[in-house]
Amino acid sequence: MSIEELEAYFESIDLPENVYLNQATKITDVKKFVTSHIITVKAHGHIKAYSSFMDRLIQLKEIIEAQNATEKAD
Repeated sequence: MSIEELEAYFESIDLPENVYLNQATKITDVKKFVTSHIITVKAHGHIKAYSSFMDRLIQLKEIIEAQNATEKAD
């Protein structure tokens, strides 16, 4: 998935205020998280040391999609 696809995805949905990325990581401002990570990936995404920013965006997308699927099932 490209950064452009992720950016379009996050722009097309209502972001939650906060979300747990994992048991130890709570994002308290999801909009700011997405914005800062997209900026970082666009500026430094070609550098392997910054790959975790892209990984976290993909992980966040998967979490939001799973939450939305659960809500629709209820």
